[in-house]
Amino acid sequence: MKINCEKMPAEINLMSNKTMYVVKDGQLIPHELPDYGETVIITMGGKVDRLETKQKPKV
Repeated sequence: MKINCEKMPAEINLMSNKTMYVVKDGQLIPHELPDYGETVIITMGGKVDRLETKQKPKV
Protein backbone atom coordinates (compact mmCIF):
# COMPACT_ATOMS: atom_id res chain seq x y z
CA MET A 1 0.00 0.00 0.00
CA LYS A 2 1.31 3.45 -0.91
CA ILE A 3 0.31 6.47 1.14
CA ASN A 4 0.36 9.93 -0.38
CA CYS A 5 1.70 12.02 2.52
CA GLU A 6 0.93 15.30 0.73
CA LYS A 7 -2.81 14.69 1.11
CA MET A 8 -2.83 13.99 4.84
CA PRO A 9 -3.86 17.37 6.30
CA ALA A 10 -3.92 17.89 10.06
CA GLU A 11 -5.69 20.64 11.94
CA ILE A 12 -3.92 21.94 15.05
CA ASN A 13 -4.70 24.71 17.52
CA LEU A 14 -2.19 27.51 16.99
CA MET A 15 -3.48 29.41 20.03
CA SER A 16 -2.09 26.86 22.52
CA ASN A 17 1.37 27.86 23.78
CA LYS A 18 1.65 24.74 25.97
CA THR A 19 1.70 22.15 23.18
CA MET A 20 4.52 21.26 20.80
CA TYR A 21 3.86 19.04 17.80
CA VAL A 22 6.31 16.56 16.28
CA VAL A 23 5.79 14.77 12.97
CA LYS A 24 7.24 11.26 12.91
CA ASP A 25 6.61 8.80 10.07
CA GLY A 26 3.55 10.74 8.94
CA GLN A 27 1.99 10.84 12.42
CA LEU A 28 1.39 14.09 14.30
CA ILE A 29 2.44 13.64 17.94
CA PRO A 30 1.37 16.32 20.48
CA HIS A 31 3.68 16.96 23.46
CA GLU A 32 2.54 19.01 26.46
CA LEU A 33 5.24 21.45 27.56
CA PRO A 34 6.06 21.89 31.27
CA ASP A 35 5.46 25.19 33.09
CA TYR A 36 9.19 25.46 33.75
CA GLY A 37 12.06 23.36 32.46
CA GLU A 38 13.39 22.24 29.12
CA THR A 39 12.42 19.80 26.39
CA VAL A 40 15.18 18.25 24.28
CA ILE A 41 14.50 16.54 20.94
CA ILE A 42 16.74 13.50 20.38
CA THR A 43 17.18 12.41 16.76
CA MET A 44 18.63 9.23 15.24
CA GLY A 45 19.21 8.87 11.52
CA GLY A 46 17.67 12.27 10.86
CA LYS A 47 14.36 11.31 12.47
CA VAL A 48 12.91 12.18 15.87
CA ASP A 49 13.67 9.33 18.29
CA ARG A 50 12.41 10.71 21.60
CA LEU A 51 11.67 13.81 23.65
CA GLU A 52 13.33 14.34 27.02
CA THR A 53 11.67 16.79 29.41
CA LYS A 54 13.35 18.08 32.56
CA GLN A 55 11.15 20.05 34.91
CA LYS A 56 12.83 22.73 36.97
CA PRO A 57 10.31 24.44 39.22
CA LYS A 58 10.85 28.14 39.77
CA VAL A 59 11.36 29.09 43.40
